[in-house]
Amino acid sequence: MHPNDEQNIRAWAARQSTPVTITAARAEGDADRRLERFCAEIQTLIPDLRIATGDNDPFRAPALIIGRHRNIAYQAVPEGAELPPFLTGLEGAGGGTGDLPPDLKDWRDRMALPVELTLFIAMQCPHCPREADRLVRLCAATPKIRLAVVDGHLFADQAAAHGIRAVPTLLLDGQMRWSGAIDLPDVIRQCLRRDPARLSVSGLRQLLEAGEAPRAAAMMIDHGSIFPSLLPLLTHERWSVRLGAMVVVEYLVEAMPSLAVSLIAPLRRQFDRLLPRVQGDVVQVLGQIDDSAARRCLQAIADGDFAADVKAAAAEELENRSS
Repeated sequence: MHPNDEQNIRAWAARQSTPVTITAARAEGDADRRLERFCAEIQTLIPDLRIATGDNDPFRAPALIIGRHRNIAYQAVPEGAELPPFLTGLEGAGGGTGDLPPDLKDWRDRMALPVELTLFIAMQCPHCPREADRLVRLCAATPKIRLAVVDGHLFADQAAAHGIRAVPTLLLDGQMRWSGAIDLPDVIRQCLRRDPARLSVSGLRQLLEAGEAPRAAAMMIDHGSIFPSLLPLLTHERWSVRLGAMVVVEYLVEAMPSLAVSLIAPLRRQFDRLLPRVQGDVVQVLGQIDDSAARRCLQAIADGDFAADVKAAAAEELENRSS
């Protein structure tokens, strides 16, 4: 760490009156080792800093999770001009968005859906720190916004996957993008008027973890289609994530069975690649859908080369239908 950065961190720490926490979301590889080394260095400079590693399913990894609402993930080792925005997030400061036009004064009350923002930066970029600071402060205003600040050089594969050619570049749900001087009012407007069907997997998961499965099902019914982000949650390795998605299916089966039927084919295509414990829950989902295609699917599972308990569950669902 550069001596100037050490001095700035010590000066910042001297102004703090309450402990602060960084959650280190671990993974493998060079980026994880760089972040781990940064945590070790900054912990020696901030007496009241706690490094937590308890979250075994973070929304980004490897990353440093900070913020008043634990909704900022730094996939970057902040240094130089990028250090102040990071410290602002670590402190949980912000909540304001500067001078906004009149139509956005109540934007927090109108934000109905979770938002996933990704800001790609580079440490040598002269304009990135300002945009990072504005967005970090925005995240203090509401837990509905999740922000990932990504060093496009340290996470080159991620930058390449999104076609990042210049920084700063901001992505909304991995789709809409702004580059250069970011128009923050426009970002907020786009967050407010998003099509629910384009919710990211992370965004829909946030909604379900907030107990909003009935609302998610109602939005799909209003839209007349299953949101693409539902399927990855139904087949997620973590049971609690699958459970939220399964509750959505329960509501769909009751309110609009024809919509639930559209889940059968994609679930069957993925079934062979799923872990047995996930297959068991998918069998339960198929058992709720009263349709001949679901029955054929269950029969194929009962007769197929799967774990004994998965086959037995499929056979039981078929028996329940015939009784």
